[in-house]
Amino acid sequence: MNFLLSENNCTRNIFVTATRSSVLSCLTAIWFIMVLVFGFISDNLLAQEYGVLSGMVRDAANGKPLSGAVVVLKDSSLKEPSKGKITNNNGQFEFMNLPQRAYIIDVHLLGYAHNTQRLVIRDSIVLIVTLKQEAVKLAGIKVDGQRTTNTGSATQQTTLISAAELDRERGQTLGDALKTVTGVTLLQTGPSIAKPVIRGLHSQRVLVLNAGVAQEGQQWGAEHAPEIDPFAPAQIEVLKGAAGVEYGMGAIGGVVRLLPRELPATNIIRGEVSLNGFTNNRQGASSAFVEGGTPFDGLGWRLQGSLRQAGDTKTAEYVMGNTGFREANGSLNVGYKRRDYGIEAYYSHFSTELGIFRGSHIGTLNDLLRAIEYGRPFVDYTFSYDINPPKQEITHDLWSVSGFYAMGIGRLEMQYGWQQNNRSEYDAHNFRVRDSVNLLSALARPALGLELTTNSLDLKLRHTPITIGEGTLSGTAGMSGTRQSNARTGRVYLIPGFRAYSGGIYALENYAVGDWLFNAGVRFDTRYVQIYGIEARNLPDTTQIFSSVTGALGVLWYFNGNRDGKDSASTNGCWSLAMNLTSAWRPPQVNEQFSNDVHHGTAQFEIGDPNLRRERSYAADMTLHYNEASIHAEFSVYCNLINDFIFLLPDVQNPTVTVRGTFPTFRYRQAKALLRGVETQIRWQMFDEFSLGGNLSLVRGDNLNTNEPLFQMPADRLRLNARWDAPFTGTLHSVYVELISTLVRRQDRAPANVDYAPPPAGYGLLDITFGGAWKLWEQPVRWNISVQNMLNNAYRDYLSRYRYFTDDAGRNIVIRISIPFGMDPLKAESNGHQQ
Repeated sequence: MNFLLSENNCTRNIFVTATRSSVLSCLTAIWFIMVLVFGFISDNLLAQEYGVLSGMVRDAANGKPLSGAVVVLKDSSLKEPSKGKITNNNGQFEFMNLPQRAYIIDVHLLGYAHNTQRLVIRDSIVLIVTLKQEAVKLAGIKVDGQRTTNTGSATQQTTLISAAELDRERGQTLGDALKTVTGVTLLQTGPSIAKPVIRGLHSQRVLVLNAGVAQEGQQWGAEHAPEIDPFAPAQIEVLKGAAGVEYGMGAIGGVVRLLPRELPATNIIRGEVSLNGFTNNRQGASSAFVEGGTPFDGLGWRLQGSLRQAGDTKTAEYVMGNTGFREANGSLNVGYKRRDYGIEAYYSHFSTELGIFRGSHIGTLNDLLRAIEYGRPFVDYTFSYDINPPKQEITHDLWSVSGFYAMGIGRLEMQYGWQQNNRSEYDAHNFRVRDSVNLLSALARPALGLELTTNSLDLKLRHTPITIGEGTLSGTAGMSGTRQSNARTGRVYLIPGFRAYSGGIYALENYAVGDWLFNAGVRFDTRYVQIYGIEARNLPDTTQIFSSVTGALGVLWYFNGNRDGKDSASTNGCWSLAMNLTSAWRPPQVNEQFSNDVHHGTAQFEIGDPNLRRERSYAADMTLHYNEASIHAEFSVYCNLINDFIFLLPDVQNPTVTVRGTFPTFRYRQAKALLRGVETQIRWQMFDEFSLGGNLSLVRGDNLNTNEPLFQMPADRLRLNARWDAPFTGTLHSVYVELISTLVRRQDRAPANVDYAPPPAGYGLLDITFGGAWKLWEQPVRWNISVQNMLNNAYRDYLSRYRYFTDDAGRNIVIRISIPFGMDPLKAESNGHQQ
């Protein structure tokens, strides 16, 4: 039998390896074709390409993105012709390959006053432009102009991560790009799995929008990270606090919006090749995209792909065995856009195979306690690219079609999305079978397979602004619907299969008058769920219906300073104060109610509660902003009372014994919870070349039923940074050095006697980044070298799933290179005729 097992395993491994190699070979071939395209057109690269200007145009009254706005960039010295862009559906625009000099930017849209500013391009600049509504007449209704400012005026706290900031984190997880945002921490399962925690809330309470579609991918698991290519988004917008009126039930903690690049609208070809290398896990990552327009004005396209492969991660002292990963992703985007209408189609594919640290899967409770007490893995692993069970294999496919049509009463928008998430989890423990045939069959299949298919449709109408009294009323009304089906396979009965239908209708209005903005919104949602019973778990077929209402009120007040937006370099500071009151809800999820088996990704036995009730959140927050030419400061306080808060809690007294071993037991509980916190950040441009910054996040969570702290709340965190921009010009330019220090306090507010180990000690990390641009063969090659955990400190984060067994990653040196390219067919044809 042993010989048969070995022979069959060998055959299966050869087949799997050959299949995987074929897929990777195809993707590699596509990547090389894109590189060859780059090489073919590199002779046509534009000279003197130094900087990038990207940004977003918003309505000054309500902060909503404005699509179809015309953005004209003029060289103030008149050395270059003017360049023009039209904002996309997200209100975004981007100018690439700009020579370093002074410019005049003019933004205008029908029904809005022009906003003209002067600026100097040095590296990569992100600009938020707001337009005031000007007097127009529609059916006898007069719309009067309102104040224009240089910052968004929505009441909800929002952070925009620019393309330049994302470039400094490319090739790592999506979570690594988010961890720099004040109030956002990471729930991690090793180096390859990270999900955002916003103000202490995560998973189903934080909505992730990928190209406008809500990501649905078994996000309930602590080790289920968003299945999104980290190279794909051009910008990321983080909304902190409940946003359930527009985005639906469940968005109690916040929303993360991944914004794609704007499609070209003119007949050009351009793109970028990115190469990354990491020393810690010897990761190599590459990405490339090619995009262009067509002779048909307004028709654009984009093709993008990326490959990543990493081996085992190393801590400061030892290797974490079986923590490598492989990833292959791609996307295709085609769109046609005119001033009053447009349509866009988008497809993306994500696939990954990732290992789960072998030392986290323990056979018995005594072994578990012994491993925790030992403080490091029992086995001294050697570095390897091999990925063995326990492991996960995940694919995620997304199709989306969106469109808009401008009418007399407003702008109608529609988006349909289809996505399918396939997750396979492989067991690391032995299991009992009666004969070798069954054993071989079991080895070839995952212990748990989940296939989640989601169809979604969103319709909204952004009505034309109207005048009421001395102010302007603008807003949105919409409806959405979702159909989901989840199929389970495998010998593990972690969650049952189900089918769910949900629908919602909402209205959100903003009233701007003078220095004040008021908003109010209401939404009704309902969810129908049909649970398919599992006879082996004595679970009958079950039907559930949940319905409730979400409401929000907000106010924004500008005071004491320059508010007209005409002089962005003014030394007069602008103060603003935003306050929000929200009441949101979410229904219990299937895993929270009906889990009853081993969760291999986390090596724990999870038990749900079918009697869980829906959560109801009552939240309030206040944010004070200060902006002027050299200082930006922000201070926020928030409080969130959640009735029937659902959480997963260890049951240390009752481990679960299975045929695969003994596992720590975790049970879903419900209680009244109170979360509150403080967030503050500041950035000071001391000189033209030197700036200082920092942010602080404090979160407190309490179980009001037991009068003790909540489990797994983020620890206090302080981040300080200093940056120097060298005044270099010529071949080497846009050079900068940035030093970042992160200080994390020990979490001393943890519930007593409910965890398998006490919270780890606090820690400090020091990172340094050195980057810039190098003009090589008329190409603006961007590069940076980053040293993370420069002092190679040994530490464990409280929110790390592996903190029971191993330290977090040690020193990591990252090298990134990005090479943009572009060609204008008309110019190329003209040059050919001249020759």
